[in-house]
Amino acid sequence: MELLLDKKTLYAVITGDLVGSSEIDYACRKAVLSYMHDSFRFLEKELNLKDDILLSFEIFRGDSFQAVLNPQHALLASMILYLKLGIFDRKRADLSVRISIGIGSIDYLPESGNIGEADGMAFRLSGKALDSMKEKDQYLLITSPDPALDLLFESQCAFFDLTASRWTDIQKEILLGKLSGLTQEEIASMKGKTQSSVSQSLKAAGFDTIRIFLDNYESLFAYPGIFVQSDKNGPEHF
Repeated sequence: MELLLDKKTLYAVITGDLVGSSEIDYACRKAVLSYMHDSFRFLEKELNLKDDILLSFEIFRGDSFQAVLNPQHALLASMILYLKLGIFDRKRADLSVRISIGIGSIDYLPESGNIGEADGMAFRLSGKALDSMKEKDQYLLITSPDPALDLLFESQCAFFDLTASRWTDIQKEILLGKLSGLTQEEIASMKGKTQSSVSQSLKAAGFDTIRIFLDNYESLFAYPGIFVQSDKNGPEHF
């Protein structure tokens, strides 16, 4: 897919990797890679995010991945990936994922469309943050060109990490259904539960707080001027 670049436009680069992938049994790696591809297709085809994925997810080094998205929906896509990959068959491998969202401009995409050769502030922010997350035991982080805004993102993501660390497998499945657009009744029917038990699971998992985080994040893009890109030519407002 060809992406026409506009340096005044905000993009989101999602860079992620599987935590502890070196411990995955060799015989299970094919199933893990297949499940990763299935999870990416789930975002593109099953949800209404296909038009928001500007460059499709690519896997590199066997356990890392990257994509370019509309920044407004990058957090939702990241949360869904976090949940989807987190419910992989534990009998085969216990998957968890670390995801970094970099928001900014994109300067270069090769004619080949190879995302690994691309460059720009969004790529640099996403990649650098992912490296630092490994040292701090973080699982979700959003970075932008604005240091003040990043302070808010860091605290919100830290709260997400704390909340997510307490989720049970069934809570992850129910949250995934809810964030994917299913009603409580539809989730209950799929899981063989009552609507009230689904409601209780969502409450225990802190769904309302997660929904506020998503809504507030998406609302920021109604005010693109709050994102500031700093480079050698000085600050540039979007």
